[in-house]
Amino acid sequence: MQTDTEKQIKQDLLTEIQTLEHNYRVMSGFISGSDYDPATIGNSIQTFKDSLSRSSAFVLALYNLKGRRVNIPWESLFTNLDYALATLSVSASTKQRDAVRVILSMSKNQIEQVIAYFSALKDSLTK
Repeated sequence: MQTDTEKQIKQDLLTEIQTLEHNYRVMSGFISGSDYDPATIGNSIQTFKDSLSRSSAFVLALYNLKGRRVNIPWESLFTNLDYALATLSVSASTKQRDAVRVILSMSKNQIEQVIAYFSALKDSLTK
């Protein structure tokens, strides 16, 4: 039987997964060449990063409730997202947006792994 704490963590995690999926679609579109204004892509990157951090904390909490340990291997992705955000903050010129697109393209496999992991987790939580 689930505790109230566990139920709340799962609900919060599901909300964060929805946020990740939404921002992934924006970032993926940007990588593919869709023309987003710098504020939109910057907001999506920041929101994705923040949501990934919270989602990871919820996963750690769930594993801790079960007495298990888990390793969350997203550090290099966080670093790349920080680089993209820093690049956007310097200037919103076409060159900066192209540089952000390259940074996100280099991180695309990691981003897709994150989304695949959390999508599978979402499926297991909703069964």
